[in-house]
Amino acid sequence: MLKITLHDSAGELRFHLEGRLSGPWVEELLQCWQTAASTTGGRITVVDLCDVDFIDPAGQRLLSEMHAHEVRLVAATPLIQAVVEEVCHACGCGTVEGKLDRRAHAFPRHHTPGHHARTL
Repeated sequence: MLKITLHDSAGELRFHLEGRLSGPWVEELLQCWQTAASTTGGRITVVDLCDVDFIDPAGQRLLSEMHAHEVRLVAATPLIQAVVEEVCHACGCGTVEGKLDRRAHAFPRHHTPGHHARTL
């Protein structure tokens, strides 16, 4: 099961995912992204994976495609951070930003001490 919540603001379009990015949910995210991509108008697009606990190979391929189209990927748990780093390195992306000190500003509801996110 995957819950996809869109947060649309003047500066960015954020896909907040919760659950498992696998099976039919990969196609669902693809459709949401393709539909929303026509409305971004130069804004940043972010996929927030902080509440995702599993990503299957199809989900990894989709994240790789999204990242190749300049979508930012944000992960919090070590497992998902490792998956995202692998996805980004596989598509020949640049370097990985360090742990974010500004996480509290980006995700005020989900921030807990010792819980860091990485943006790729």
